[in-house]
Amino acid sequence: MMRGQARQRKAIFLEGIDMLISGKPLARCLATALLPLAPVLAQAQSPLSALAQPWYTPYGIAPLEIFSQDRDVLQLHAGAEFEWHSNLFALPDGVSPSGVYGKSKRGDTALRALAGVTFDRQVSLQRFRLDASVLPVKMLEYSRFDHIGYSAGGHWDWSIGRPYFGTLGVRLTRASTPFGNYYIDRENIERRARVYGSAGMRLTPDLAVFVGADTETLDNSYSGVQAADYRFFSAEAGLRFSRADARTVDLVWRHTNGDYPNRQVFDTFGNVLPGAIDNQFTQDAILARLQVRPSDDSRIGGQVGLTKRRFDHVPQRDFSGPTAGLNVEWRPTGLFTMRAELIRDIQSEELLTASYVDQTTLRLRPSYRLSGKIVLNGLVSRMRASYEGDPSITAGSARKDDINIFGIGLGYEYSRTIRVNLDARRTSRTSNVSSVEYDDNVVSASVLASF
Repeated sequence: MMRGQARQRKAIFLEGIDMLISGKPLARCLATALLPLAPVLAQAQSPLSALAQPWYTPYGIAPLEIFSQDRDVLQLHAGAEFEWHSNLFALPDGVSPSGVYGKSKRGDTALRALAGVTFDRQVSLQRFRLDASVLPVKMLEYSRFDHIGYSAGGHWDWSIGRPYFGTLGVRLTRASTPFGNYYIDRENIERRARVYGSAGMRLTPDLAVFVGADTETLDNSYSGVQAADYRFFSAEAGLRFSRADARTVDLVWRHTNGDYPNRQVFDTFGNVLPGAIDNQFTQDAILARLQVRPSDDSRIGGQVGLTKRRFDHVPQRDFSGPTAGLNVEWRPTGLFTMRAELIRDIQSEELLTASYVDQTTLRLRPSYRLSGKIVLNGLVSRMRASYEGDPSITAGSARKDDINIFGIGLGYEYSRTIRVNLDARRTSRTSNVSSVEYDDNVVSASVLASF
């Protein structure tokens, strides 16, 4: 009977009928009845959204930053952008958003502004970096999703004499859940916090040992999606081999305890589970982190390893297998650059069900300098997401999605401090669950300034 009710709720949504179910608005029911929505966080970001993120990318809690660019001690950033979507809510063809969002218009334009500051200073053996940015967003049609996001944090590379070194940092962010993650009639604000630190000792000029720990939390503002809230604590230990400034390799053991304070009551198909599920897990990984510069015009960074995740209460979700996140940059000529990313990971925080997604992504980003001021950029991305191990009471195979993104853009350097970007891309999702398939065309323009 529960399975039949869940199917009925889905059919009502696809017909776009605004009605009540069990005395609750349809939109609230859809927050739990239509859960199987593929994550879009790995898809192409707008230039402003990317700039609002921290400008350094730590690998785990022992960041390797031999490729970080020289920066001024203090920089100010400002920008503005418009971004138009033909299918804002990632709905299947022929489905009207009126049943959930109150209007029949499928497309909308987002207006964003950016104001931020970064600080970077070397003081003897210590290096301090701070950054903060605010990103207000205005929707022209669906103004209920207007919000103000932010990102702020600090990072300290510390050293005591020659032998002892480490890191200490914190990152706080506030952002709206991307459209297409959940079908809900209101905005959900994600608040994330990360605190990390590490300490190491050099045994020889090339070899060092280190340990570290970090915590991550996610809190959702809307009660209907708070089953995705999490609390992660991780610890790690490893060996680091570093040769000059061209090669750094870490061999790391990393352990994580994951806790979801709110129990899961629906499976990924919207069916009520026989009982609330505790998604607590433990995870161990053996990783090789590396940043290598094989030549003056190429570099490789990222990590590869073996990961094993064990769920205390739902062992059918256990995962064991290779994971990786590699970035390769190759510049065969002074005009052409190719960047490639290969990512295989298990995502757990991007679903209302808190079930992990086995996700593999290949992304190519070629760029060609047409002139001294104009750059032609491309994007080709293919992602396979397999929704494995969900404790479902329904029969059938696991959901599998393919998300393809094709994009092209122009970057114009008006001056050393001002850049203009024009971009167009198409996103298509196909799946063995037809109700989540969609196409979306996006056009954006932005101007960014740094002082």
